[in-house]
Amino acid sequence: MEEHNKREEKQAAGEIVVKNRFTVWIENFWYHHKGAVIVVGFFLLLGIVCFAQCSTRASGDLTVSFAGSYTLDGEERAAIVDVLESIAPQKADKSGTLTMLINDYSVYTEEELRAMCTDEKGEYSPAAFANAKQVNSDHLKTFGTYVMAGECAFWLVSDFVYKEQNLENLAVPLTELFDTTPTSAVKEGAVGHGYAVRLGDTALYQYYDALKVLPADTLLVMPKPIYGNIFEPTIDEEKYEECLQMYRAIVEFRAP
Repeated sequence: MEEHNKREEKQAAGEIVVKNRFTVWIENFWYHHKGAVIVVGFFLLLGIVCFAQCSTRASGDLTVSFAGSYTLDGEERAAIVDVLESIAPQKADKSGTLTMLINDYSVYTEEELRAMCTDEKGEYSPAAFANAKQVNSDHLKTFGTYVMAGECAFWLVSDFVYKEQNLENLAVPLTELFDTTPTSAVKEGAVGHGYAVRLGDTALYQYYDALKVLPADTLLVMPKPIYGNIFEPTIDEEKYEECLQMYRAIVEFRAP
């Protein structure tokens, strides 16, 4: 009886903790699989964020889509919008300057995914990689669907996304975008057979720190008008001209 009372006193004092089977299973699972759980949770969160962005888009005159190996937070997205709007040209109807909106999709290369699924001890998790790869594929498909909708002013993409989505076939050649001799940014930053400009080579990127959260090798691509049918494009001529002017404003920016 005395022994029973001592046990109750110790248990009340926290010296003895009685664990049920479920608690023990959770602890063992976390110990052996915490790396996979963290990575899967990360990509699940990205999926939720992307869905929320697509479902609750704010209004803007022009939409820019970013797809690359970085995840923008709200403050970073707002800061980039501020930079773009600071150099935005006038609206076609002269009612003010163009306002911008950014849609972003985190898309990683397979090598980057493998690195993310390897812990500090060098232990690789195939289960985490499989889940991360599926989420990554979903993001790429979502971006591709938006590209084909023809609603985007221009694209900011990684080289991986540029190639995976065959964006060269949907892009306007740089020689058609600039009436005069291409600027140094176009000459030095032109990639993909002259269909894109490397963002890091533009004076805008080098001048504004807000843009430097994006990888320097991000590609700036101007899309051709997408035709909903054989007669009419999904964007009208006036709106498309605004897109062209915004693209040129970025590439031809000169620091004050």
